[in-house]
Amino acid sequence: MRTGVFLFFFLFFTCTIDALSHRSRSLEFYYDVLLKGIPSDAREVQVWIPVLPGNDHQVIEEFSVESAQSYRITEDKIYRNKILNVSLKPPWEDSTFTLSVHYRLTRFEYANGPGQAASPSAREHRREDLVKFLKADHWATLSPRVQKMAAEITKDKKTTIEKARAIYDYVFQNVSYDKTIPGWGRGDTERVCAIRAGNCTDFHSLFISFSRASGIPAKFVIGVPFERGVTQGETSQYHCWAEFYDEQLGWIPVDISEAWKDTSKYEYYFGTIGEDRLELSQGRDIILEPPQAGEPLNYFVYPYVEVDGREFKKVGILFRFRDVIDQVVSNNKKGG
Repeated sequence: MRTGVFLFFFLFFTCTIDALSHRSRSLEFYYDVLLKGIPSDAREVQVWIPVLPGNDHQVIEEFSVESAQSYRITEDKIYRNKILNVSLKPPWEDSTFTLSVHYRLTRFEYANGPGQAASPSAREHRREDLVKFLKADHWATLSPRVQKMAAEITKDKKTTIEKARAIYDYVFQNVSYDKTIPGWGRGDTERVCAIRAGNCTDFHSLFISFSRASGIPAKFVIGVPFERGVTQGETSQYHCWAEFYDEQLGWIPVDISEAWKDTSKYEYYFGTIGEDRLELSQGRDIILEPPQAGEPLNYFVYPYVEVDGREFKKVGILFRFRDVIDQVVSNNKKGG
């Protein structure tokens, strides 16, 4: 008989007066996974799923896992992303495996920049933690071309904010949101330099490369977007953005691809992102825990599965969401 394994935890979170003024969205969120066609002679199946982190702008109130198999929560050693890991071993009841992770949470608008009071956690970073955000990734390169372009873009700019803003402006003005040209979505800085087109991954890889080439720590963040005004639904889409580090203000978010889609929010997206998204993980070239047999992951938003040490791609994913206020109203109506 199928059993459910439940884990609940609550984070007591004290918001500053400034944080309370930010918009928020309370959600029920489900991360559903389906494996199909597991080989009957497989000796081991490993499943890794990103777990939503709790932080100043994403407060996790409830977390539970429904699975026929036991699981464990791990953490990658470089970026400290939380990971749900399931190890499946024979005998197999059938060739499928399902798992659903449920959250109840509140997502806040995330704003930090000049004239705003940064939360203490935004500023608290040890120098050794920042070093990894100055190094090249496999696709987010620091080639001679990137370094030369970054130097030209930030010429005569003195402060971190001025340099980051010059890079933000350059990417916005020189890259088009275009998924018709093959190769988009990989976050390949060299491709974006040449073609000047791509999706959110490509926009922000270019921003990150130019920032790091300018001595500014910058990181890649990825999660799930929700359409504003839609109170419930299903999706399998991801969205990513970037953050750069300022010594006085801490981490500052930017979303250039969303600014490109809605130019009226061009200023808004330099230093602010809305409550209409969830964060799942940070970083590139991710080595999971336990380590996967395959190559490091370009980014980590969907499940990664290996069968006997080889990547298994027959994996279905669905993100379901419902605004909590909508659920309360619905329940009240049912009660008469």
